[in-house]
Amino acid sequence: MFHLNLKPANLRLSPAGELFVVDTGLPELGVPVGVEGFAPPEQRRQQDATAASDIYSLGATLYALLTNQPPSAALKRESGLATLTSARELNPDTPPYLALVANRALSLQPAARYEKVADFAHALNNPLGVTAAQTPSTPTTGRRTADPTLAPWPQPSAGKPRRTMPTRTIWGLTVVLLILVIAVVSLSLLDREELVGGSPDAATATVQSQVLAVLTGIAPTRTPIPPATVPPTPTPAPLISQTGMRMLYMPGGVFRLGNDDGDPDEKPSQLVTLDPYFIDETEVTNAQYAQCVDAGVCRLPGNLGASYHPTYYGTAEYANYPVLFVDWYGADTFCRWRDARLPSEAEWERAAGYSPTQLQRTLFPWGDAFDGTRLNFCDANCSREGGDGTVDDGHRDTAPVTSYANGRSPIGTYNMLGNVAEWVNDWYERDYYETASQSNPRGPAEGEYKVLRGGSWFSLVEELTVSQRTFFDPAVSRATIGFRCAADVQ
Repeated sequence: MFHLNLKPANLRLSPAGELFVVDTGLPELGVPVGVEGFAPPEQRRQQDATAASDIYSLGATLYALLTNQPPSAALKRESGLATLTSARELNPDTPPYLALVANRALSLQPAARYEKVADFAHALNNPLGVTAAQTPSTPTTGRRTADPTLAPWPQPSAGKPRRTMPTRTIWGLTVVLLILVIAVVSLSLLDREELVGGSPDAATATVQSQVLAVLTGIAPTRTPIPPATVPPTPTPAPLISQTGMRMLYMPGGVFRLGNDDGDPDEKPSQLVTLDPYFIDETEVTNAQYAQCVDAGVCRLPGNLGASYHPTYYGTAEYANYPVLFVDWYGADTFCRWRDARLPSEAEWERAAGYSPTQLQRTLFPWGDAFDGTRLNFCDANCSREGGDGTVDDGHRDTAPVTSYANGRSPIGTYNMLGNVAEWVNDWYERDYYETASQSNPRGPAEGEYKVLRGGSWFSLVEELTVSQRTFFDPAVSRATIGFRCAADVQ
């Protein structure tokens, strides 16, 4: 059984010096969202909770005792909107090993936390990071000797030498373990009349000072040994479609959709959770689209030329350029023929500007500062008023789909901004973000226009961020519109 609601306010100190947990959490109600700052990301998303969820909350409690403030909220850290400041930065008197213990317990990945409460307790009592299975240092003579600075610890079993601790350390650990064990397994300590006072704030402050004094007095400050690095989960290899398109993997998780500093239809931004998916590395090319036409499934583009090219589709010269003049219905048909689909708005935006390794999102695929050398937009070659004459990439309209390698997104997709605007699956609604689902949003159920993302070679600088939205009649095709496909992870 798990507690799922551990935090400093739950701890009370009796006149006899005993520590109690004043509630039993909410295990009978499924997975509660918990308190921001003290609940782990899996609990805030109301996914399956484990013992590691309580260990996160214990780490957050330790962090609060050390710094007098809660750690940054888990989902904000996961989405890259916040970071976990080391306890030593906020309180320089924090022993280094306690800061490390808190950091590990507060890992966003459950597998990176302590496996058991006992492991967490052992770490609190183990500034050198030595496990019970390890032995004291061995002199060069090969003869095992005891550390002269440590006194013997009572042996629970023969043959397992352990490091010494002073009596106050034993008492301190006893107090800490009472907190941990009672928090996780005790369901019978509610409504104690002997608890101090009636003010939760006053009682919590007392507990914080008492426990902090115990923790910081456990051992002298020594150079810690960092916890072992948890190996990352292998990333699935790119998928290769029957047209030769590489599809790149985007892991699932939380990120911020929209931009509160952007256009009105980009607001309000919100944290959403997406399942993992694959997305095309590039925009669909003329050559790839032609395979669907040759198979008798797709229609020819509405115009075989382009703005500055009388012959464009069906020529070897432009085979690796994005296909144009395909309406939303044609794009949807192509992706389905390829056993894929058009991406949702949220999937497109996450692939365009979110780094799953750095857990950060940016305004542009490459960062937060515009750089006209990283995309095909309305530059010196563009006839539109307001173009940027300081940049000249030599393209009057579209460019090959693998151009601008230095402008790729964090997962490696090309031309998420510029070149051609891209159809996505969602119907457009100006205020959709106000009511959008926080889990795998797919857009309104119906509408008049379909959403386009990313801007094109004809777009001005101010029209190009990963969160900007445009829309068109789904039956319309243009020389500035293309698309790419996505697919679920099977």
